[in-house]
Amino acid sequence: MKKDYTKEPKDFAAQVDLLEQRGLIIENKLKVANILHSISYNRLSSYWHPFLIDIDSEEFKPDTEFNTIFKTYQFDSELRLLLFYAIEQIEIAIRTQIIYHLSMKYNSGFWFENPQAFKSYPFYVDLLNKLCLNVENSKQEYIKKYKEKYNQFLPPSWKSFETLTFNTLFSVYKNLRDKDEPIKIAKHFGVHHEVLQSWIESMIYVRNICAHHSRLWNIKLTIKPIWPKNPHRQWVSKWENLAQESNNKELKMYAVICIAAYLLDSVNPYNKFREKLNELLSNYPEISTNKMGFPDKWQEEPLWQKNKK
Repeated sequence: MKKDYTKEPKDFAAQVDLLEQRGLIIENKLKVANILHSISYNRLSSYWHPFLIDIDSEEFKPDTEFNTIFKTYQFDSELRLLLFYAIEQIEIAIRTQIIYHLSMKYNSGFWFENPQAFKSYPFYVDLLNKLCLNVENSKQEYIKKYKEKYNQFLPPSWKSFETLTFNTLFSVYKNLRDKDEPIKIAKHFGVHHEVLQSWIESMIYVRNICAHHSRLWNIKLTIKPIWPKNPHRQWVSKWENLAQESNNKELKMYAVICIAAYLLDSVNPYNKFREKLNELLSNYPEISTNKMGFPDKWQEEPLWQKNKK
């Protein structure tokens, strides 16, 4: 049965006292209060849940230190930046491939104005509406110059599609009528087109978490990517750290990190994602990679070898 929320607000000093009463080891109360001035108690709480005695308890496990929790928060912040930048590069590459292949197929930059290009007429109408609204409201210099110079309201896809969100771009990919086009696009990234579709969906999910500054560290993926059966390049033997006989193959961040590394090799063969990931993990040795789904000896997998061909 639900009840009314009756907890009253506490000042920062009282919040520190409360954490200490619940068994958290705090070496410098003033320092912790200053941290809570900038990072709310509620936001940090999602990082100390794994350190509680159990899921229903508010008491910390013995010997849990605030510094450990704060280090986890800092690690997570840097992980979000690393993945956000990686996904941004992948998004740009997917956008480029869609624009290129469809423009070449229809021999026109205005191919998206052809309803026959899409499976669904309502989707076609919705896409045009979004493009019109985006172009109308755009402050981009290249859009302004186009409006000044040309009669058509909508610019060609290589300009107008730059205004689309990753989610809308993903909808375009899913709604292409010609089945050969998603296959060609996915081939560029070295995976089956259904795998790429699944991977894009998972990346959008993670990218949205990053954009809202939410926790990544030990989350379970609610949108699970498809395992590639025949990857074209070096890959991993598994992307979870559960026993092979387990029927509950939950996926965590390691799966998306593997995807990012694999796709980035198509986007930029000279990318530094592996090095930056290793540097991040080295800077935070106290962070449990196991809680992120990293299996034992993950660095020995072919995907993570530095000298790739």
